[in-house]
Amino acid sequence: MSDKSIVFPWGQGSVALTLPESWRVLGTLSPREMIADGSVEDSCNAALFAPIAAQRLAERQLKGKRIVLVSDDHTRPTPVSRFIACVLNELGKAGVEDAQIEILIATGVHRASREDEVEAKLGRPIMGRFAWRCHDAYDASQLTYLGNTSRGTYVELNKALVAADLVICLGAIEPHLLMGFGGGLKMIVPGCASNATIGTNHMQGVDPQHFDLVGVDTERSPMRLDLEEAAGLLGDKLFIVNAVMNEHGDPVRFFAGDPRAAHRAGVAFIRQSVGIELPERADVVLTNSSPLDADFRQSCKCLGNAMYAAKEGGMLLGCARAANGLGEFPVPPKSLPYVWLRRLLWLVGQQRILPLVRRLKKNEPVEEVFIGHFGLQMLRRNHIGIFSDNLPADLGKKIGIAQTFTEPQAMIAWAKKVAPKRATVWVLPHGGATFAFCEGDLTGVRVASAA
Repeated sequence: MSDKSIVFPWGQGSVALTLPESWRVLGTLSPREMIADGSVEDSCNAALFAPIAAQRLAERQLKGKRIVLVSDDHTRPTPVSRFIACVLNELGKAGVEDAQIEILIATGVHRASREDEVEAKLGRPIMGRFAWRCHDAYDASQLTYLGNTSRGTYVELNKALVAADLVICLGAIEPHLLMGFGGGLKMIVPGCASNATIGTNHMQGVDPQHFDLVGVDTERSPMRLDLEEAAGLLGDKLFIVNAVMNEHGDPVRFFAGDPRAAHRAGVAFIRQSVGIELPERADVVLTNSSPLDADFRQSCKCLGNAMYAAKEGGMLLGCARAANGLGEFPVPPKSLPYVWLRRLLWLVGQQRILPLVRRLKKNEPVEEVFIGHFGLQMLRRNHIGIFSDNLPADLGKKIGIAQTFTEPQAMIAWAKKVAPKRATVWVLPHGGATFAFCEGDLTGVRVASAA
């Protein structure tokens, strides 16, 4: 196969693209291999046996105590069903009975997970054995006000968390556009917070010049620090069990214990494998959403993860599988045409895009302000093309921020007209699990170099 023929994983199959002969592929950016330290069960049990900066669950006096397990929802690929039994066994050793446990699905402002989606997440035996429900960020009767953070976030959290004696967060650590890396107490905020709390937290640190924080040190993310302060209002009842997954979505390591210490240890581990430092930026970056394929919003994270691999003014081409279509992505009835919108953004200027978005979305949730700002800043920096065979054919005309295509080769044909004739190209087969950068993009972060 020549380097002009690109094959990406696409669900259970693949999708192929052929690049113009005059383009030069600089390399394929894939995560370094992460070797599992045993089976999923063995790895999780090892983490639970020696938790980081926390007492082992099995050694606690938990008989009669109220336990809440918080799991991420259907939009995340974490295979909770493969390791939740390890956590339950550990709790059993501490005298916990099934009736003491409730499972809360951390939906944030997403829709409630359907029963089949919860089954896929937890497994049918777990659903039948324990009480479970989805968090509702809009139901005031489910929420309790705990105070304000030092950054001014009004903190309302699910009442079940307040009433619990122990809260265990089950999730994964992966690259994140706002916080550097996900996982940790993100299961609490935004996962189990009110829509107002979520919206304010999402806008912490939004900076027109640094709107994409993927891969940054966690201590430099205002959103991360704010949500940890907010979750900390629950006290010392919090414990995390976070998986680190490879590009195929398989857990290879677990980090359990204190929400901050265990999370930071997980970040240090994963950064060395999924962060790729580049010697130069390319004219074109071709990226694929795997393994974040759930819906349009999740699939498009591959573009943000790959943005720093592209030159300013270059092209970001994303293959967004979006298995569940648009999901909850709000599609306006119409937008300015792509070319006009990009020209307008250059006239408006980088610093004035956020005020513009605030005016246009003044009656919409704050999270939509963040999404609109991020998308427009990215469009101002780069041309954006998206291929998906699971999205409406006219999506690009309605959203404006990208040219969209239902055939992969149609996206390449469009890019050929816009990119330099002898364009350089970086390729990211697993853009949902990999981030790329050049020296200076991430202060103080040095990780693996491109192969």
